[in-house]
Amino acid sequence: MGLLEPITHKEEIQKLLDDAQHIYDTSKAKFESQKEKTSKSLEELGKIKISAWSEGMEAFVTSFGTFKNVELNRVETTNTHFIGYNEEPSETLMNIENASMTASEVAKAGFAAVGTGALVGVAAYGGAMMFGSASTGTAIAALSGAAKTNATLAWFGGGAKAAGGLGMAAGKLVLAGIVVAPILAVAAVIAGVKGKERLEEAKKIHAEAENAVAQMDTITTCMHGIEKISDNYSGFIKKLNKIFAPFIKELDRIKSEHTIDQDGYVDFDDLSTVEQKTLHLSWLMAQIYYHVLATPILTSTGEVSSDAQKALSASIADLKEVRKDTFKMVGEDAPVGNLLWKPIANKMLIINFFAMAFFVVIGILSLGSSVLKGILFIVCALLACPVFFKFRDLPASRLYVWRLVRLIVSVVVVIAIAILL
Repeated sequence: MGLLEPITHKEEIQKLLDDAQHIYDTSKAKFESQKEKTSKSLEELGKIKISAWSEGMEAFVTSFGTFKNVELNRVETTNTHFIGYNEEPSETLMNIENASMTASEVAKAGFAAVGTGALVGVAAYGGAMMFGSASTGTAIAALSGAAKTNATLAWFGGGAKAAGGLGMAAGKLVLAGIVVAPILAVAAVIAGVKGKERLEEAKKIHAEAENAVAQMDTITTCMHGIEKISDNYSGFIKKLNKIFAPFIKELDRIKSEHTIDQDGYVDFDDLSTVEQKTLHLSWLMAQIYYHVLATPILTSTGEVSSDAQKALSASIADLKEVRKDTFKMVGEDAPVGNLLWKPIANKMLIINFFAMAFFVVIGILSLGSSVLKGILFIVCALLACPVFFKFRDLPASRLYVWRLVRLIVSVVVVIAIAILL
């Protein structure tokens, strides 16, 4: 058609170009939204990891390190290959100490000073970097002051510039490196759309737009997966941090009740059996904490690591196994099991009291229509009552079961009353 083509196919050309613009804009909006969510999720995980290393784990190393002659055993889990799976206990303890010291330096500098990119780096690769060496070859944990802080931040940027890395200023590029390529490709496509008047060129532009959108959608899906695994790690680490806190307090209490030798240590052999079991359980919990903190969630190419979910699942399974084992601790061993089960039993206590209050309220409200039903509801409130002085000395695990059973029975009875009366 030659010169008449722009007129003859004007509407079709415009439709192709408009559709190309529309699918690009729609995909880009989802892309940018997911990029922001993923970045925030990784940044939050970075903060949580740094806080966990610099507070919980550092406190553990400080307290646990005051005991000598402690026989350390390695946690035997699945065949998952993640950081720490094949380390000797002494190596694990050293890595925990090094990472804690590094995290403390970062925490002192402040999250704002560290920057989003560095926090994303900690979230994605934190453990591996914190155990490493500075660009000078000196172990980061061996440095001090400003030199140590700068070396740490340089590691988050992939190493010092002089050593071929990106340096401290490159932290902000950590996440961008995952997603920048398709954005450039799409930008080029959109730039090419303007001013096109030939039908074949419009079709080509539309096809290129579809291809670029497909790439963006793939990366968006990938980032969603990163956000999900990041959120899962954040949730579990925060949960584990609360569980771990009582162990550190108990280690400090045990230390305060024993004689410290001239070198500043408490001999493990001088502890009671219960205290020794407490130290062993604390070490077990520390290893679980260490595994989930140290495991990278992303590969070097920015994809979710295949070992990330395995490591998280293994840590969750380990925690369940520890709970199962401590549930059996009664009698003289009860104080050890209580470290894990007392917080759980207390949560159940609160739930029972809320249930009691709810049953009393519906009982009072029901008195107007049925005195019998109202009274029965109030009786159910007493049935849900979790506190009885007769059982106050039970191990926390048994108190938890006792309160759970009473809650379930009271709820079942209330439902039965509501249906039958």
